[in-house]
Amino acid sequence: MKYTLTLLSEAIERVTRTTINAVESSQAAPYKAIHAFFGKDPEIVKGDHISVFCGYIHHGIYIGDGMVIHFTKVDGLGIIQMDTIETFKNGKAIEIRNSPLNCSREEAIQKAYSKLYTTGYNLVFNNCEHFVVWCRDGDNKKIYTPSSAAWQVMGNR
Repeated sequence: MKYTLTLLSEAIERVTRTTINAVESSQAAPYKAIHAFFGKDPEIVKGDHISVFCGYIHHGIYIGDGMVIHFTKVDGLGIIQMDTIETFKNGKAIEIRNSPLNCSREEAIQKAYSKLYTTGYNLVFNNCEHFVVWCRDGDNKKIYTPSSAAWQVMGNR
């Protein structure tokens, strides 16, 4: 029973985070669009949770040396990959997000590296924001894969 409640709790957390992101994207679209095209990038440091507005809010983790790891689409497949900050930005301005950092920045970056080339994107349960939040969470008991708790709750195995 405890395991089922944990699965349900994780599913609710992910749905809530995705819903908030969708609402923020739609309500703040005019501001975010202006900022995306005319804003200036803040100073970012390794381990920062960054985002760009490209009609929706796209998230990544800055790993230093002008590189970002993020969940993106390549040839129609959702995959976690490393790109230059310029590729990630695609001409848009970066924002720093305030997700909790419950581990060192280096640990967050190592977690991001550990999932390079992982697939299994799902808009509601396994997206770019969930990936970055997982990297920065510090709870290594939470496993980030399509077979993780939220995925199982929905019967997607």
